[in-house]
Amino acid sequence: MKKRISQSQMAKELGVSQSLVSLVLNGRREGISEESYDRVWLMAAQKGYVPRGMQPMHAPEVQHSYVGVVLRSGLELAAQSNTFSHVRQGLFSVLQHSNISVAFLGGEGDLDERKLFELLGRRDPLLGIVVLGEVKEDFMQALGGLKLKLVSVYASSPGLCNSVVPNEKQAVRMLVDHLVKLGHTRFAWLGGNCRLGRNHARFAALKQCLAERGLPLDERHVVDFEQGDRQDGFESAAELMRRTGKKDLPTAWVCHNGLMARGSLQFTFVQGIKVPEEVSVVAIDRTRACAEIHPYLTSAASDPQVIGEEAAKLLCKSAVESAGQEMCIDLVVPSLFDRGETSGICAR
Repeated sequence: MKKRISQSQMAKELGVSQSLVSLVLNGRREGISEESYDRVWLMAAQKGYVPRGMQPMHAPEVQHSYVGVVLRSGLELAAQSNTFSHVRQGLFSVLQHSNISVAFLGGEGDLDERKLFELLGRRDPLLGIVVLGEVKEDFMQALGGLKLKLVSVYASSPGLCNSVVPNEKQAVRMLVDHLVKLGHTRFAWLGGNCRLGRNHARFAALKQCLAERGLPLDERHVVDFEQGDRQDGFESAAELMRRTGKKDLPTAWVCHNGLMARGSLQFTFVQGIKVPEEVSVVAIDRTRACAEIHPYLTSAASDPQVIGEEAAKLLCKSAVESAGQEMCIDLVVPSLFDRGETSGICAR
């Protein structure tokens, strides 16, 4: 077993006094520069320092432990992604059988190395961390410095940790195949979370699928919004109609997620556009938003609860299985298709 670093060793490596290290690790800030304070906490986190008399935080023999959840920047617990609530349910459903609980640690913008290190001092040991969504690489590297099991979901972090990701191309292909069989040739993309990789991956898959069928995607029919909620769906549909006019609307609308699809449906109701008689609306999604109310959405996606379950299984691998593992894997969860009430035969 690797010997744990002591305060005196930390002081020697940092070139400071042991008394300074002791004061910082006991929460003292008075009279200590911000630079020295942060350097001590960063080394403590990176070296796996554990106070004397405290059990190692990830010892396999401990019976009670918890997994921490971190949200990507821009999300809050009170208004987190519809998708990620399903992921957390999947995590819980697997971890509860091993007497492991799930705790919210915070958002990407709320956490630093020192705050995360303080969490290691909780009575129950932190088994690992699940990162929900796309975060900055330096933040992921900081998490890796904690020497805990780390899994990213809905975003790949090559070389940094294992990840569980959806099969975006498969989902888009299912939706395009379905719509083309119904006679649709004029497509629109209603995108959300436009700065994130998931948006780019889904849009790229849509363009590729249409190109393979010789179907053009008019630039006027591509609408991208900063966020991906119901209001963004409503406004993206309004922008689409502003560009084309009501009579020249494309007949197949592919939405970034179920919430945006719900918002775009609300716009069609307000404008008197019949769905699916005049316009078909589909979503790259498999959350409760797709079937919570009528009309049920036609949708395709990887099941986010299954993604959560697979992330939990990766975290629960034994130390023996994890030891010596040098390669990080991307576990891709297959997509499923649901024929809802929002897609129909193209009438024009």
